[in-house]
This record gives sequence, structure tokens and C-alpha cells, in this order.
Amino acid sequence: MLDILHTPYGHEHPYEQLPEERFPRQPLAGQVFTVGIVIRPSGAAAEVFVHIENAGVPPVVIRAVQQLDWQQKQEDGVGAEFLERMVRIDQDVWHAQMSAPPYGQTLTYWIEAEGVITPRYTVRGETWITDETAVTNLQLHPHDSTAGTAFPIPTQVEWLSDGTRKRRVRLTVPCAPDEQFFGLGERFNALNQRGNRIDVRVYEQYKNQGQRTYLPIPFLLSSAGYGVWVESSRWMQFDLAASAEDCWRLEADVGADEALSLHTFAGDPLDIIAQFTQITGPAALPPEWVFGLWMSSNEWNSQARVEQEVRTSLEHGIQPAVVVIEAWSDETTFYIWNDAEYAAKEGAEAFHYSDFTFPPDGKWTNPKGMVDWLHSLGIKVLLWQIPALKVITQPHAQHQADHDHFVESGFGVRDADQRLHKIRPFWFRDGYLWDVTRPAEREWWLNKRAYLLDDVGIDGFKTDGGEHLWGTDTRFADGRRGDEVWNEYPQKYAAAYYDFAHSKRGGITFSRAGTTGSQRAPLHWAGDENSTWDAFRHSIYAGFNAAISGIPFWGWDFGGFSGEPPTAELYLRALAMATFCPVLQYHSEYNPPGKPSRDRTPWNIAKLSGDARVVPIFKAFMGVRERVLPYLWREAQHTAATGEPLMRPLQVWYPHQAGAFQYLFGRDLLACPVTEPDTVALTCFLPAGEWRDFWTGESFTGGREVVVPAPLDRIPVFMRAGAVL
Repeated sequence: MLDILHTPYGHEHPYEQLPEERFPRQPLAGQVFTVGIVIRPSGAAAEVFVHIENAGVPPVVIRAVQQLDWQQKQEDGVGAEFLERMVRIDQDVWHAQMSAPPYGQTLTYWIEAEGVITPRYTVRGETWITDETAVTNLQLHPHDSTAGTAFPIPTQVEWLSDGTRKRRVRLTVPCAPDEQFFGLGERFNALNQRGNRIDVRVYEQYKNQGQRTYLPIPFLLSSAGYGVWVESSRWMQFDLAASAEDCWRLEADVGADEALSLHTFAGDPLDIIAQFTQITGPAALPPEWVFGLWMSSNEWNSQARVEQEVRTSLEHGIQPAVVVIEAWSDETTFYIWNDAEYAAKEGAEAFHYSDFTFPPDGKWTNPKGMVDWLHSLGIKVLLWQIPALKVITQPHAQHQADHDHFVESGFGVRDADQRLHKIRPFWFRDGYLWDVTRPAEREWWLNKRAYLLDDVGIDGFKTDGGEHLWGTDTRFADGRRGDEVWNEYPQKYAAAYYDFAHSKRGGITFSRAGTTGSQRAPLHWAGDENSTWDAFRHSIYAGFNAAISGIPFWGWDFGGFSGEPPTAELYLRALAMATFCPVLQYHSEYNPPGKPSRDRTPWNIAKLSGDARVVPIFKAFMGVRERVLPYLWREAQHTAATGEPLMRPLQVWYPHQAGAFQYLFGRDLLACPVTEPDTVALTCFLPAGEWRDFWTGESFTGGREVVVPAPLDRIPVFMRAGAVL
């Protein structure tokens, strides 16, 4: 007996398609599309046929063509060990092509092979139409408080319709030949997005992000003096003069109301960003301690290892402010310490610290004692989290109790048939997704972790993940579906943890994913990246674009997180930039036991590189950070109060003068990172006014370029005359 697989939308992967999908998934009227068919097992069918019925046309049967060169996919693993896995499937892949029906009409097709017949599938003809009666569905809300260029009147408004309902709108907006476009969330590819098609879709791209992002925000800043925020969490795409030089286009999915709201701004870029951030925020001010040094590694999976690394740091005279522990939990419940001994509880119940015994030969012998010790040294502690109820293969009494309560309570994100939605991406695949929109479920989930704050005394959570949601028709407790929530989900997940931690201990979250409004739950980091010069440059772009898009308290794993450790030169150049960055953190990927450590600690980089300069220069930069901290704290307060970003890329204001990576750090410090190897001097543009060299005190008159030395132990930094650190 054979199986025929044809799923028109597959897993609804945002960027890739399974061989059994329809290509494209929703073709336009008259467009040729491909029906992908999978037959299992391989060799079970000699011929495959597709039957087609189309109104007003005699039925047709076409023979599918086997794709003989089909290759098994290889996926990038994104789990605890970040391994690659091979998908080995015994199957044949077939294709058949046909044309979508005319506008408003329906085509029906089904597949037959060796007497096996599939259910019927339908395609309805869609096309772009101009509907003058729908013009009121496009709502413009101006927020023009200062002089500037008003948002241009769209030259064309079109609706994608199947004759029954409109599901997407397309705006065409005129633009000048030299107009530049910034923002749209944390983008790694570039600062000026002109010439690109940028979609707004939360996605976990493991390294080499390109135009994909964990943190999309539908806010566009134009060099013509205006900004626009699309008030929607659904999919949309900005074609920024990629298709035509004299215009940019926005395509955006709409809901049942067939409406879309746009908020427009005019003025100086700083005013526009501030207005947008305040309207969608404001940004929450994190505590002052977050601006010290953060240390972390996925290899630190025991209390002894954490304490060893902290002691080593202190022995080198390097004072950490925060330790992030990722590999602390049992990797099953994600709220119980690894190796803890305890009696399982009913799924509805929560633990206290006193419920656990920690064996002296275990990985974590006294977690509370460790946290108390770290606090005595002035070091805060964050623990890693994800929003998934993991699927397990081995018996685990507490996980089973939690799972049973989860199911019996009707918790979890649901599919259209009300079954529990199973995670489709590789990371935690087939697990269940926490429905953060249901108050009772949110309370249950967070109370499981309350003892970590109340009894152990941790200071917050690293809220990783959040990009797990694929599926248009998934259902949430608040009545919305996946297509409206998938971008918003990581923001709501992080906000729930932030409110929880903040209400108990003034705690914080440190999140990778998010969207509009994520500034209300700081902090954020740029996700996984390699230790290369190219990744360094792209991480700076990510920080710039995040700042423009209303995310002020941001950082990255300086020197990279993954792959071969950075050279001493790259590590120190990245450290220098991160010293003048809101969050200063090093972190590294898991490395299997028995292999040389790939920790990004300065002493390990010194050991691996053989460069004795690493630790002394690192220590010197920590002194610089300490010197800058009072200034940074004042600027952080200013940012939270006004919405103005902490990092301000100069090219937004001086596109033809400033270097690609120059930025103002707050209002009065100008940083010029070194982003190429073997650099001994750097050309920097200084805006109008009087400036002083941060290191030497030498004075410069702005409005021009200056060439300054860039030795390994510093990067060019300038202070505005009169600034006080």
C-alpha cells in the first residue's frame, strides 16, 4: 500500500517549501503553478495522475512527472548541541503543472496513483484590483509634531481579492532617486535598505541572517523626512525601490475587516524615532547594573564551572556585573536544576527550593549558595528559558505530570481542529507552545519558576526562542489566529517573563526575538553569529537598525558566538566597539566534552591565540567602561524618558560624509569602530561643533574628516566639547 502526500501549505515555513507543497502556495488567477506530490515508499507508483475540474471547462487528467534528481534535505540543527541532522525519507517526488482559475472562480484537483485517490483540493482565482469603495479601509494617522516632510500620498492602492474577500493590500508610494530607507527592525544585511525587498516575519535564522531577522518591526524611516509605522502583526513586505526606482511598495496581509492602519511621522530622524518609540512603548528603563560586563558560555553546565570562571575573572582584575547561565536546568522541565533530587508533584502545583535535595556529586550542589556568593561579589544572575513544553523520549515523572495538567486544562496553542499545535521548526520540534494569551496558563507557567526568584534569588531570565510559531490557522485563547500572532508572540512571551521578574525582584529579561513594543521589556541581544570580521560588521548593522526601530537597550555576543574562536585582533576590536554599546556581553556556543574550550573569555582567547596582550587590553577596556558608566546611565534615563535611541548611526544624518559604522553613543560620544584587520589609523567624520579625542584630549573642529591612530588597545572615540563623563 502506498501513501500519497500533498499538503498545499506544508509546514508553512516562512522561506522554504516541502516537496509535497503547492508552488506557489496561493497562485494568482491564470498563473501557472506546480503541485508537489510525494509517494511513499519509493518505487511504489509507476505513474501518478492529477485530475482537474474547472468551472466551464471539461475535466482534465494530466500525468505527473517524477523529479529524479530530488535530494534529501539537510537541516541546520538548532538545539542544545547545534548539530546537523539528515532527514532520511524513503520516497519519490512528483510534479504536475496547471494554471490557476480566472478571478473569482474555483479550480478543484485531486491526485491518483495505483488506485489510491487523495481528498480534493481547491484553488480560487485571486488578482490585484482597485476598489474605490475600499479606500476608507486604509487608515492614515499622522503624528507630525515638528517641521518635516509629510508622508507622500500613495499613487496606487490595490487589493488582492478572490472575488469574495480581500486578504492583502498593496500601496505604491513615490520616492526620490536618492531617497534612503532605514529601520524595519533588527536587520543584519545593511543600514540603507534601498534596493531590497524586506519582509516582516519573525524567524530563527541560525547565523548568516542576511535579510531574515529574529526581531522585525514594521517601522520605516525615510531620508526624505518622514517615517511610517504599519500597525499590524501580520506578514508584510516592503519593496524599497527594488522593482522600480521612482517608488517603494508595501504589501500587507489584512484581517477579516480588510483594513490597515498606518501611522505617519515627520521631522528630524531623531524626532521621528522618539515619537514612534513613545507611541509603541515607552522603553522601560533597566536597572543600572545591566550596563556592566556580562559573562556567559553554553559550556558552563555546573556550579563548579561557573564559580571557576568567575574566580578566574576576578583574579585577572576583571569585575563581572552579570552571569548568564544557560545549561542549568534538566533540559526536560526547564525549571528544575539539573541533577536535583525531589518527589514529583501534581502538575498544577509549584515547587519551593526546600523541595529539592542537591547531591554533593551533582552538577549543581547548592544553587542558592552559588547565587548568594555571586551577589556578595556584586554579580547578578540570569537563567535561560524557552516557551515550549518539550516532547521527551524517556520517562520523566514531573514532565508527565506537567504535560497531563497542560492537556487537561486546555492549555497550549491549538490547531484549527482544536488539537494541540505541535512545533514545526527544528528546535523543540513536536513540542507544545505555551499560549501566553491565556491568563490562567500564563500564571501556571510562571509560578513553576517563581521559586527561582523568591527562594534562590535570581535576577531575571534569558528569554530565548519565541520564533517557533508557524501556521496561519493556529488558535490562541484570546481569539486570534497564528497569522496575527506569529510576529507578536515573542514580544508577549518576553513581556510576561519581564513583568513577572520585575514585579518580584525588579528583575529583567534578555531576549533574542520580538517586534513592535518589545522596548517595554528590555533587554535584547542579536542572536547567533560566527566569529568573523564579516559577522562583526553585520552585527553592528543589526544594532543600528534595532535602535532606529525603537529597541534601545541592545547588545550582541561580541567577537561572535559560534564556530572557530576569534583571533585576538578580532576579539579586541569587537570588545572595543562593545565597550561603547548598551549591553556588553561575551558568550559562546556549546562545545562537546573532550574538545578544547571555545569559551570567549579573555583568558581563553589569550590561550588559544597565544597573544599575551588580550587580558591586559580587556582589563583596560573594563576600566574605560567603568569611566563611561555614569554617562551611560544618564543617557539611558534620557532614552527611556524621550524615546531617543542610544546608538545613532551617523549615516542617517550624514549619508555622504560619515563612515558606514560610525555612531553617536548617546548624545555626546562618537564611536568609530575598527571593522577591518590590520588597521593602524582610521578616517572619521566629525559633525559640526567642537570635539575632543576621548583618549588624548586633543581638540578638533567638526564638519570635516580627521585621521586618527587606531592601535589595538583603543578605537577612535570623540567627546562633544563640554560633555561630562
